[in-house]
Amino acid sequence: MRLTDKRTEEVINQVVGEDVLKVVGLLKGKKDVSEFKMAGQLKLDIQAVRNMLYRLHNHNLVTYKRKKDRKKGWYISYWTFNKNRVKELIGDLKKQKLEHFRQRLETESANVNNFFICPKACTRMDFHSAAQFNFKCPECGAVMQQQDNAKTIDFLKEKIREIESEAAVV
Repeated sequence: MRLTDKRTEEVINQVVGEDVLKVVGLLKGKKDVSEFKMAGQLKLDIQAVRNMLYRLHNHNLVTYKRKKDRKKGWYISYWTFNKNRVKELIGDLKKQKLEHFRQRLETESANVNNFFICPKACTRMDFHSAAQFNFKCPECGAVMQQQDNAKTIDFLKEKIREIESEAAVV
């Protein structure tokens, strides 16, 4: 699987947040970039830049070296983007998604025709929860209708097959 810039940005956005993409843009293709230079180029406070860098570091997307400034006595961190970690994160996200779909499929399969949905699609709940609300939607008060979840089960099975086939290709 080839890792494009767009895919890299999507993964980072999903895992860390959209605001860090500016920092990643500065780090791409460079090594040992000073946090002060980044703050200056982005016109942001050094603490805001450090916050973004630490969030990236929590997911091992960046590495850093600390060096002491001889004149001022401060420590300055020099940061490098770890592009290889993005591929690992893609795999981790697929595993999480696959596990989520499997758990949901298990729940849906164990409760066939045991779900109720608001006709206005406000909410969906199982039989016991619907009974507690007298089969009325807690949001809008409409009478809830029993839902045939066969399509949901088929959809989940298809999603699981898709993810498993993607994993087999990689």
